Amino acid sequence: MAKLTILLADNSMDKFYHGLVLAIGGKSLNWDVKFFVTSQAVVLFTKEMKGKSKLRMGFFARLFISFQMKRMNIPDTSKLLIEAIKEGVDFYVDEAGLKLAGFSKSDLMDGIKLSDTISFLEEAKTSDVVVTL
Repeated sequence: MAKLTILLADNSMDKFYHGLVLAIGGKSLNWDVKFFVTSQAVVLFTKEMKGKSKLRMGFFARLFISFQMKRMNIPDTSKLLIEAIKEGVDFYVDEAGLKLAGFSKSDLMDGIKLSDTISFLEEAKTSDVVVTL
C-alpha cells in the first residue's frame, strides 16, 4: 500500500485546506495517510479551534471568500478535518509545538495523537510521497 505523509507548519487556511484535500484524496486511493502538524498549526487541532482556520487577508476579502465558498458549496476546514478523521487519516501534533502554544494533550480534539520530530522523520523515510505545507 502506498503511503502519503503530510507536514503542516502553518495555520493559514489555504495550506490547511490543501493538506486536508490531499489527505482525503490519498485515503480515496486506499493509501496510508499520516498528517503531522507542528509550529503555528498545532492550535488548529485543539478543542478550542476545532479545525477552524482563518484566511490571511483583509476583513472584506475574507468575508467575500467565505461567502463564495458557501455559495459554491465548498466545505470549510472544520468539516474537512472531521471527514478526514472519519476516513482514517492519522493526525499527529508535535508535542513541543503544543506546549509552546500553551496547550496540553487534554486540549487536543478527539482522534489527534501527540508526536515528535523523530516520529515524523521515520514516517517520511518510509513514505512514497511527502508533502510539506
